[in-house]
Amino acid sequence: MKKIYNQRYQETRYEETLDNGLKVVVWHKKDYQKSLGMMVTSLSALDLKQQDNEGNIHEFPAGIAHFLEHKMFETKDGDAMDKFSKIGANVNAFTSYSETAYYFTTSNSICEPLNLLLDFVQELNIDKKSVEKEKGIIIQELNMYQQMSDSKLLMEIYSSLYKNYPLKYDIGGNNESVSNTTVEDLKKCYQLNYHPSRMILVVVTGEDPLEVINIIKNNQANKQFLKIDEVHRIFDEEPEEPARLEYTFQMDVSIPKVAVAYKLDNIVNFNERVKTEWCLRILLDAYFSNLYPKFQEWINEKIFNDYVGCDVDLGKEYGMMMFYAETNKIDDFLFIIDETMSQMITGNIDKKILEQLKKRYFGQSIRALNSFDDIAINTARCFFEQCDFFDPMEILDSIHIDDIKNAVEFLKKSRKCIVKLLPEKS
Repeated sequence: MKKIYNQRYQETRYEETLDNGLKVVVWHKKDYQKSLGMMVTSLSALDLKQQDNEGNIHEFPAGIAHFLEHKMFETKDGDAMDKFSKIGANVNAFTSYSETAYYFTTSNSICEPLNLLLDFVQELNIDKKSVEKEKGIIIQELNMYQQMSDSKLLMEIYSSLYKNYPLKYDIGGNNESVSNTTVEDLKKCYQLNYHPSRMILVVVTGEDPLEVINIIKNNQANKQFLKIDEVHRIFDEEPEEPARLEYTFQMDVSIPKVAVAYKLDNIVNFNERVKTEWCLRILLDAYFSNLYPKFQEWINEKIFNDYVGCDVDLGKEYGMMMFYAETNKIDDFLFIIDETMSQMITGNIDKKILEQLKKRYFGQSIRALNSFDDIAINTARCFFEQCDFFDPMEILDSIHIDDIKNAVEFLKKSRKCIVKLLPEKS
């Protein structure tokens, strides 16, 4: 077991890769009573097509990662959530466009919930009857999100940006893909993506790290896992232009909601991607937040209310940036976004604002070191990216004016789509 101490951030973690390939990371939070354990696979909502080392292609219905997440809690002798409750621990899970994670928190001894987490994640218990029953539950969940205006707006943004890329699908898929999911699909997907060599277990605890590692080793020593080929996700070719330039739909809202999104190039290199995303976030805050002098004027002029924001997301295979607001002055809002993009593309930023925003983001990152959830999920993401946990913070700290000017080369004003959510007509 390797001990890693970071002098700058005064954080200690222990790392070891077990014989079966499972990566284990234990963050030691001395004097903390709470413990968290999180088991993560890189299987995400983007994994609809995977290829193994022999060139075999495995295709899955949209939403299969989320479907598997639902089914994992059904064990041979009862519901996993009930088991955690009986030992005084909380358990949950989530599926994203990056990973699927299962985690528990407890203020009691970590031994029992940690064993339980390993046991239920490392065994799939499904049959046709239970899968068919689950379809109705998931479809009901999807329909519920379809009735939520913010969720619906976000999905229509993705559908407008992407023609083939899986981001165009909801994380849970759609009614058709869920209905078409089979037991065989789920078993195959589980076999390829839930092998210990494709997962990481992160523990954040005040308990003795050596004892925690021994609990995990003893659990794994009694299990056998078949060897599997490595797989990686593959995608159909995605055009540079958005799938839809403009899209309008109606829901039961009182004020229109509008989003303007831009399709950006993907960045494969991790360090370059992180630096570019930091730079674009800095520019967004510099020109579209209360730091920008005109921002309060726009609110006073009622061009938008306090439901307003922006975001940027860069991945290995995709990139996007968006602005959104609740507004009765749609044309004025669209004009502001066009002007904001023109400002950002210059790459000009006041040095004081740059340093102020760097300190703000750095402070947020430092505070996140007190969040067990943030530590665990970011540890997993850095593992799958093959980088050190503190690399993104160090990259942020090193950003200067020239990096901002280089980052704006990724902004493509022409790759724009507009999505409008209007009140239903009476």
